Amino acid sequence: MNYLKKNQRYEQILNVAIEVLINEGISAITARKIAAKANIAVGLIHNHFKSIGELKSIALIKVTDQLLERHQAKTGDKTHVEKIINAVSPIHGEDGAILRQIWNEALFLSERDLDIKQAYQCSTNEWHEYVANLINAAVEDGALNTNIPSDLAWRLIALCCGFDNLSIINEFDQSTINDHILALLAPPITD
Repeated sequence: MNYLKKNQRYEQILNVAIEVLINEGISAITARKIAAKANIAVGLIHNHFKSIGELKSIALIKVTDQLLERHQAKTGDKTHVEKIINAVSPIHGEDGAILRQIWNEALFLSERDLDIKQAYQCSTNEWHEYVANLINAAVEDGALNTNIPSDLAWRLIALCCGFDNLSIINEFDQSTINDHILALLAPPITD
């Protein structure tokens, strides 16, 4: 075990927890597993985090932040609508698979774990804010027309969470989901 400053040890423990979360899921984060992977004593985890639930919740929020940052970096050259579709699509690429796995588990665990419930809520709010900002940018550039970007963001997220569950039975492919997203973004004009 190497001597690290308090903030360095905290980051080490958190980074190991993030790695476990991404590769094995939230439930796989245990004090013993994190201690073994970080080559530290279990007690050090409890010196930096008040509970393993707190560590799990912070890791969940950090992963969400990382995925949203990665999305922003990857979609810089895309149109506004493409950015929005990529941000809400439940089966888009490796990041989408990671997010689906983590959020589905977080949703399940949130019914019995207050720390996970709060982290799930925080992550969902961050996702909503990110999508609402993309919609605002599209409205400002004339690519979309909506009076309430925040409401549209929630509708898109709700739609895609539903499609995420349905995608498990392979009834919907990416193009079908994209068509439904586009229908919300550009509803048909009626007289």
